[in-house]
Amino acid sequence: MVDTVYLLRHGHIDNGDEKRYLGQTDLGLDALGIEQAYALREAFQSIRIDAVYTSPLKRCVKTAHIISQEYRIVEAFREIDMGAWENKTMAEIRSHDPESYAKRGEDLEYFTPPCGESFHAVALRAKEAFDAITCEAIHSSVIIVAHAGVNRVLLSTLLNLPIQEMMRIDQPYACVNRLTRHQGTWRYARGF
Repeated sequence: MVDTVYLLRHGHIDNGDEKRYLGQTDLGLDALGIEQAYALREAFQSIRIDAVYTSPLKRCVKTAHIISQEYRIVEAFREIDMGAWENKTMAEIRSHDPESYAKRGEDLEYFTPPCGESFHAVALRAKEAFDAITCEAIHSSVIIVAHAGVNRVLLSTLLNLPIQEMMRIDQPYACVNRLTRHQGTWRYARGF
């Protein structure tokens, strides 16, 4: 049974100067992101890792590949589907759909953008995959490379925090969240 999970966010991506809803837009790492992934690989050299799992999106796959040549792709760790909001800036959404933009702020967990998915749906799929991985008897320590949204909903769910407050959980590029199992519950620490 897995006792330690290192939940990582992928390295830096070039998404321009304006904050965009990227979700499942499949961007790769930029030069800084590649440097960050190599720094993660170096940091994990002295830590026993039994398996590496990753979202199928390029930015996560590249991060995982730099850390370890062997990794498994897990569809459930894909970032939230922002639907019609995908790759649009916050300013664009605010001006074109102010009512929906306001509703998202009021109900972050259950709000669903047109043709997209809610953070509640992301939490269900990500938690199911997390549970399947952490119940495997052959591993004791694993890495999961995912996204800010996925990491936030997983941490909220595992730590019994309201998803509505998930944006308070800082998830900068290439961050490390260490989860350790203690008497059936997960404990969280930032870093190694």
